[in-house]
Amino acid sequence: MLIKIGYLLSYDYKYIITSLKQVYAEADCITISYDINKRTWTGNHFEIPESTFEEIRKLDTNHKIQFYADDFYVAGQAPLVSETRQRNMLAQYMGKGGWHIQLDSDEYPYDFKKLTTFLKKNKFLLKQPDKTPVTFRIKLIVLFKKTIDGFFIISPYDELCSLVTNRPIYNKARATQNTKEYILDYYVIHQSWARDNSEIQQKISNWGHVNDFDTIEFYRSWDKLSAENYKNYLNFHPLPACSWEKLEFFPASNLDNLIKSINLKLPQKNINWPISTFKKAILYLKSIF
Repeated sequence: MLIKIGYLLSYDYKYIITSLKQVYAEADCITISYDINKRTWTGNHFEIPESTFEEIRKLDTNHKIQFYADDFYVAGQAPLVSETRQRNMLAQYMGKGGWHIQLDSDEYPYDFKKLTTFLKKNKFLLKQPDKTPVTFRIKLIVLFKKTIDGFFIISPYDELCSLVTNRPIYNKARATQNTKEYILDYYVIHQSWARDNSEIQQKISNWGHVNDFDTIEFYRSWDKLSAENYKNYLNFHPLPACSWEKLEFFPASNLDNLIKSINLKLPQKNINWPISTFKKAILYLKSIF
């Protein structure tokens, strides 16, 4: 098993089918995890309709998908503690070996074969991962709001996310412990804030950063966004250590059309190592001896 994908399924279950369609053909196995007590990382209750599981099973024509339900919520702790716990338990459930890719339900790695081709070419890093621990980070295309005419998207597309590792030991969300990080020239579309009003309120109240900013003011700002004022949204990220420089608008009647549109405007490139041949040779020798 080279390409192992793990999902964290919660209140945003409605997006997972779109995500699965992007990765299914190239994955060797897919594990979908969810809290057995239907609790979010903040302890709030959620429900996943049986129709979602039926839809997933219908998509799983090659029997690659398995479900993993467990108790991930840690009472009395910050939501980030529960998230990190779930990611580590999911990684352990998926087992050692292979490339571990953890996705949220609303993340869409379009033209996924570009990424898996790169990973397969560098499978020597899987021989002795404790000697060559690596994490590959990618860039997110973050969707901020949807209208009947299209999507507002955060620009530039430079928000980084740890996505792939050969040593899945997580110490803070998807940040891995004691691995060498490399940034790949690859993009993942993140549905993120482009949801209905009720979903945004639910996301804010269950987000890992719920205690880090004024959620009421953030919701008001999001709700006021329109075609008439979006150019006024400059450097507006609610967390001071992060940056959302500006917004741009993509016309699209639905999410599938948006993914096609982004693929045309920003096609994935063939991925090359962001290091010198000499440094790659050192990694190769470490994987052998």
